[in-house]
Amino acid sequence: MSPTGEGLRERRRRETRQEIHAAALRLARRHGFDKVTIEMISTEAGVSPRTFFNYFPNKEAAAVFGPRELSSEAAAAFVAAGPARPGEVLRDLTRLLLRQLAESPPERRDMHDIFALAHEHPGVLAAMLAQFDTFRTGVAATVAERMGRQPDDEVPNLIASVALTAVRTGLERWSRDEPVDGEDSPVPYVERSVALLHTLLAP
Repeated sequence: MSPTGEGLRERRRRETRQEIHAAALRLARRHGFDKVTIEMISTEAGVSPRTFFNYFPNKEAAAVFGPRELSSEAAAAFVAAGPARPGEVLRDLTRLLLRQLAESPPERRDMHDIFALAHEHPGVLAAMLAQFDTFRTGVAATVAERMGRQPDDEVPNLIASVALTAVRTGLERWSRDEPVDGEDSPVPYVERSVALLHTLLAP
């Protein structure tokens, strides 16, 4: 779900952030998360500890790094669709999230390890929830813009929360299952979660 149309500097920052995250997961697999230090992650990623702290506040945040914002182009198209009933906005938002997931899917092993670390380490879980909330806040602001509401209004925040919870539920289930017939995309799992969500909310 990385943004499109980014400049060279933004792309390099995104790549460095991803390299640090990948290094944190590799070291956690080799040594166990408790034994991993920021110095070890920095060395593995080829950056200085000072550079590490330019991207992450701690090793827990580096381990669970994920999407930070919607694609600017996709968000603009979503907003441009104009006001609609909350149910329709929710449906459009889940389509947008699925489209971006298909364009930039995570690695199954990485998602498995991230969820496992979150279950085993309260600090990692806290970092995951904080990251999720940051992403949700940005998505809610985009929903609010489309609906002509304030970013802190309840409806946009509920729409963003429900949509992202469905995505996270599908991703977690995908991360636990074995690939079937060579298929290794999280999209079908998230599509099922989204379809179930809309079924539960149907009148």
